[in-house]
Amino acid sequence: MATLKKRKLAGYILLESLVALSILVAISSLVLTEIQNQRSYFAHKNHEQEVLQLATMAVQTGQKELALNGIEVTVTQSPTELSVQADGKELIHVRKN
Repeated sequence: MATLKKRKLAGYILLESLVALSILVAISSLVLTEIQNQRSYFAHKNHEQEVLQLATMAVQTGQKELALNGIEVTVTQSPTELSVQADGKELIHVRKN
């Protein structure tokens, strides 16, 4: 009878250990996934900031095209309008009345 109780106790300890391990794995994977999402979000925001800074430099220096760090910015300017494009997208469009 004593060996049966020891086996039941060992079985419960093993079951509790497996449940605790599965909870730890779930929490760890959630945390790591969120860290990866935050890194990609910040990388995207840093890229956007770099593009806007390059566009600002192009407008301030009066250049029609400016390329730096693999980013190309094109400025189209007329007496009443200013347009800045980068990566095939229009970033800024200003019209003077």
